Amino acid sequence: MSEAKPHKKRDIFVEGPIAPAFIAESIAKHATKHDIGAHEIFLGQVRADKVANVAGPSESLTTDNQERTTVQAIEYTAYREMANEQMAAIREEAFARWPITCLHVHHSQGIIKAGELCFFVFASAAHRQTAREVVAFVTDEVKKRLPIFGKEILEGGAHTWKRNQ
Repeated sequence: MSEAKPHKKRDIFVEGPIAPAFIAESIAKHATKHDIGAHEIFLGQVRADKVANVAGPSESLTTDNQERTTVQAIEYTAYREMANEQMAAIREEAFARWPITCLHVHHSQGIIKAGELCFFVFASAAHRQTAREVVAFVTDEVKKRLPIFGKEILEGGAHTWKRNQ
């Protein structure tokens, strides 16, 4: 068996929200690849969660009997070089474990408003189960391993740092 050639390292970050048209274009580009039988997509969207209210932007949130306020947006930042290195490793793991045709990952940077898309994982394979497994694996590994930070911007200008669950 020949040794697999490493995939090209890519910058997964886009400034601002991920546009639905970009997602549609990504899907359309795969119509010429006739060895693909399934595409699987995960889309992350900013939620307008209710969190404990705070008096000002510099105070941290607590949970004891406080009023709740709504998340208006998330400001994403990342240690970009390290995140892209980790993403390259995750990508190599996915291609080594599954017979996939394509894998695309994009994550927003900057301020993304509630309701806008911030994370896009797209895998293509001959069969649907493979594509599903890859997207679940990549989504979970990105959340665990990439140094991406989300500052939740609340009504009134306060903020808190998002924690992945």
